[in-house]
Amino acid sequence: MVNETPFLRYNISNIFDLEFERVMTIETIFFDFGGVILKQPNERKLKLWKKALGVKDHPEIEEMLENPHDSQLVKDICLGKLPEDYLWTMMAEKWHLRPTVIRFLKRRLSSNRQLNQPIVDFMAELHGQYQVSILSNAGDQTRKLLEDTYQLKRYVDEIIISAEEGVIKPDRRIFEIAMSRLGTTPERSLLLDDHLPNVMAAREFGMHAVQFISPHQAIETVRIHLDGRQS
Repeated sequence: MVNETPFLRYNISNIFDLEFERVMTIETIFFDFGGVILKQPNERKLKLWKKALGVKDHPEIEEMLENPHDSQLVKDICLGKLPEDYLWTMMAEKWHLRPTVIRFLKRRLSSNRQLNQPIVDFMAELHGQYQVSILSNAGDQTRKLLEDTYQLKRYVDEIIISAEEGVIKPDRRIFEIAMSRLGTTPERSLLLDDHLPNVMAAREFGMHAVQFISPHQAIETVRIHLDGRQS
């Protein structure tokens, strides 16, 4: 039997610690789109717009606007079961809006002013040092919006949109798709998302995950994870 000296025990321990640290290093960051990269709609402004347009409340539209995560209509759009144009057509019909008004609303909602610029800047900073991806519950027109209107493709390695995959967060299958697409593993990945059930599901899947509350909070918390100060 070989007697282990303190020096040998110290070096063996360090080798395992370094290997564990190497295995656990985060290499891929997934950013949610709506509510993280894109600002949440301002409820006060939304009410002012509705008043200015003279629209009356409609239960299905109100549910979608007030609590989109629980809206079956939004889920069907994000699953790719319904096209995004269905929503605009329904709003035009229920709110009696002219096509010119619908086009105006679309332009307003897709304005660069709707971007969370600190988050976009953070993505640009990370890109090249880490794999950066957008992982979003979103509809069939989102890719065009991300790539052409916002030109975010230059800051990411991959864009994964639920409507194109037929599965939405928090279903673990979309995390499996994300791991396969980026060639990574849960322990090497981090999700930044505003919806707590998605954050909890990512953690249960084995990923690091941060809930977005504000740009400053989100960026600082992600940095803590990347620095290895929090598991």
